[in-house]
Amino acid sequence: MQFIDEARFVVRAGRGGDGSVSFNREKYKPRGGPDGGRGGDGGSIILKSTEDLATLEPYAHRNLVKAKRGAHGSGNNRAGEGGKDVVVEVPVGTLISDENGLLADLSEPGESFVVARGGEGGRGNGSFATSTRQTPAFRERGLPGEEREVRLELRVLSDVGLVGLPNAGKSSLLAALSAAHPKVGDYPFTTLVPSLGVVDEKRYREPFVVADIPGLISGANEGRGLGNRFLRHVARARLLTFVLDASEDPENAEATLRTELHAARLSEKPSLVVLNKIDLLDEELREYLRDTFPEAYQVSAMTGEGVEELRDHLEERTRALGESPAAEAPSVEQSREHRIFRPAWRGLRVESENGGYAVFGEEVERMVMKTDWDSPEGAEHGWRELEKRGVVAALRKAGAEPGDEVRIGAMEFDFR
Repeated sequence: MQFIDEARFVVRAGRGGDGSVSFNREKYKPRGGPDGGRGGDGGSIILKSTEDLATLEPYAHRNLVKAKRGAHGSGNNRAGEGGKDVVVEVPVGTLISDENGLLADLSEPGESFVVARGGEGGRGNGSFATSTRQTPAFRERGLPGEEREVRLELRVLSDVGLVGLPNAGKSSLLAALSAAHPKVGDYPFTTLVPSLGVVDEKRYREPFVVADIPGLISGANEGRGLGNRFLRHVARARLLTFVLDASEDPENAEATLRTELHAARLSEKPSLVVLNKIDLLDEELREYLRDTFPEAYQVSAMTGEGVEELRDHLEERTRALGESPAAEAPSVEQSREHRIFRPAWRGLRVESENGGYAVFGEEVERMVMKTDWDSPEGAEHGWRELEKRGVVAALRKAGAEPGDEVRIGAMEFDFR
């Protein structure tokens, strides 16, 4: 399966079913009253994280995910069946955003987020019967489900992130540290997508995950090379390991890497330096590098020299950092909020619009959508609700006169 770390598609929840207009017609019950049932709620779209996926490839070419609508209500107070929810599984580490920003960060297995909620079913006429209105002949319509375009972004979760310039030997080092078999080649940009390896030695208390991040180059944070696309994966690593080619100007390589990570606001993450390809150097150059990089590990992924000591140190460092990668800040935005909630406007606002008036407010817009304006009794009930909620008074205060055009949501009518 191809590694894809971005996907964008529209989610459309199901519409709620309409309520029913029905009257009891059973034998020997001449005074049978209204018994129309309510419509079923529409199905929702739920995104759920799973460890069974490691890529967003299943959604790379998907344009729409939609749920079924709720069934209409029927007589004898029978409610319509609700639409089935659609559960979309995504890899652990997926961020969900829409045009307004971050919605959810699914950084733990089994976490879920309702990205589009199904519409509420409308009430049947049985719900409107009162002592003064014993035979209501109207119902409510079901509400449409939520619809939005979402962007999924996968950020690989790892304990250790191998960061280096192209051809620094990161893939070879990953293979030497773990049981992974990444693509290895003697040319730049061998690694085009992140590769993961699990280090699971019997003497270690817990296994840990190492990620080979595609090579960064100068200007990566501005979009050059592959770096800008994969800096997001660096953000998910708890410990950054700077892999430097010991035979190719390691001082300048380290400076380039730190500059790019600083520009991406990732320079404060815990890190260590590893000098790879040490087998290509004589003892004099090795001694020089010991003086220049006193705390660096000198290893050779090719011969295995120094790899075991490095592996033990990585296990010790990751164990000291905490229990899991998800404990770290999930993104460059440095926000660990699992969800960002944006409360909907629930007030009432009247504005002039094209010679008429527009009314805004979540509650009143929902009420208008639910009202059965095609039914005389339903329309009369709708007008009473507008008066009860203060909409008519607000329109009069704004200057509306009989005959003026009024818009509430998608509905337009003449003020009376």
